[in-house]
Amino acid sequence: MTIARHGRDESAAKSAQPDSQADDRLDSWKEIASFLKRGVRTVQRWEQNEGLPVHRHHHATLGSVYAFRSEVSAWWKSRGASLEGGATRSGLQAEDTAARRKRLLVLPFDNLSGDPAQDYLADGFTEEIITQLALLHPEELAVIARTTAMHYKSRRKPVNTIARELGLDYVLEGSIRRDGKSNEMRLIAQLIQASDQTHVWTQSYNRDLSSAFALQEEVASAIAREIRVALAPAKPAGVGGARGLRTENSQAYEAHLQGRYHLNRMIPDGFLQAAACFERAIAADPGYAVAYAGLSQACAIVAMVPFDAMPPHEVMPKARMAAQKALELNDRLPEAHVALGTVLHHYEWDWRGAERAYLHGLELNPDYTSARLRYAWLLLSLSRGAEALEQIQQAQNSAQETDPHLLVVIRATRAAALYYARDYERCITECREALQSDSTYFLLHYLLARAQSRSAKGARKGAPAFKIGHGHAQIPLMQMAAGLFEALAGRKAKAREVLRGLMKTAQQRYIPATYLAILHAAVDDAEGAFNWLEKAYEERADGLTLLNVEASMDHIRDDPRFRQLVRRIGLGV
Repeated sequence: MTIARHGRDESAAKSAQPDSQADDRLDSWKEIASFLKRGVRTVQRWEQNEGLPVHRHHHATLGSVYAFRSEVSAWWKSRGASLEGGATRSGLQAEDTAARRKRLLVLPFDNLSGDPAQDYLADGFTEEIITQLALLHPEELAVIARTTAMHYKSRRKPVNTIARELGLDYVLEGSIRRDGKSNEMRLIAQLIQASDQTHVWTQSYNRDLSSAFALQEEVASAIAREIRVALAPAKPAGVGGARGLRTENSQAYEAHLQGRYHLNRMIPDGFLQAAACFERAIAADPGYAVAYAGLSQACAIVAMVPFDAMPPHEVMPKARMAAQKALELNDRLPEAHVALGTVLHHYEWDWRGAERAYLHGLELNPDYTSARLRYAWLLLSLSRGAEALEQIQQAQNSAQETDPHLLVVIRATRAAALYYARDYERCITECREALQSDSTYFLLHYLLARAQSRSAKGARKGAPAFKIGHGHAQIPLMQMAAGLFEALAGRKAKAREVLRGLMKTAQQRYIPATYLAILHAAVDDAEGAFNWLEKAYEERADGLTLLNVEASMDHIRDDPRFRQLVRRIGLGV
């Protein structure tokens, strides 16, 4: 059935549900409202408060929006039932309902020690408080995630501006001071009501670092009482018991905070520093499950695309052992299941085992957005693109509410899904729109260049020069992309020059053999491509996980050697 494109009063549309349609665009608020059989003000409110996926033409006039029927339908499937009651009310009464979760941002705590080397303590305490608050009563309290919260570190914006940007009800801000190198710390926290900027609660604490976990729970509970959230009795343990989630050993706790600080820097050197910190935490307290989970994450990600800083066989086995130990200590720790799934997915190619691990982690924590994105990448490897897009949409719905600064990563993942589906025009659109939010995110530039070089429009116009963003020239993935771009533009000599440069770089540092195989294939050297693919198989290079959907391999896909390799990896029939 085709939905008529005209406005419709929401009071006349009770219990209506959007029809399933082909994935074409709805090009105005009116068309989006008509598709959902609601009023324009209702769908605008849903976009702001409920994550309705609406895109904007940033270069066009104010109010120029569009949406895709498939995305809106998926959003409605996940959120429609909970909105049905509120959607039947008229006027502005529906704008803020009692059922809407209160929204809280924990601003990064200020480090008042006077020593920048103590930043890890303030950042780590911020992250731990966010975690504690998110566990208390997620049905009523939406806590902005760490990714977005840390965006406001050393902020210049006033609290009321931040509150408007994120649609907040409350803001928690505070400071932490450590006296020299002792374990004594002083924490001051204050809860601000966003609507009138009043301080509804302020408290100061003087504690020993070894009692930090108890202090975090105390602060979180006090905040929840002020917000009048009804707490479930066992919620502070979060994942089914505190075994391995906390430590009374101040050295272990401090090393863990340092590990989280370096892990969150998201640079290769940071992962190596994080691993060393987690190892110190484990040495101080061998029963500290979250430290094992952190060690597994740090060891795995350093060998994965796009970081590629270590050969997989040097760190992935260690990542597996750490994840397994974390699960032995607490088998209801979502991070440990996802860490194990990462190893099974990217190194052992145990596709079913990886899927079980990811799903188990998501069952324990449905709002674990990074786990949902990892699962989406697994589905892409398995040529289950439609399911991957569903997971990406779920991640976006969650991030719209609690982690808006993660949206650029989510959109890059969607762009990749569209690229692997050979839907190059939509991939280009997704990249360009996401770059309006973050022009520095290099994976978007990588995907945009690859899609442009393969699109029908790009072929007609001629491929423009590929530009590697500032600071990204040393990333092997981007170097490979530059050579591939030259080859697809017909500049094979330049592509060979890039290939030679990358092979020279491989003499100084680890370069995944997959990258060299892709470039050999791009310059029509099939023998060289298969030689490097075999090396990639031997080193279990991360890029092989996407071998069966990688467009760069299309022209050698029918070669018996390619089909055999795909079967050996477990991706073929």
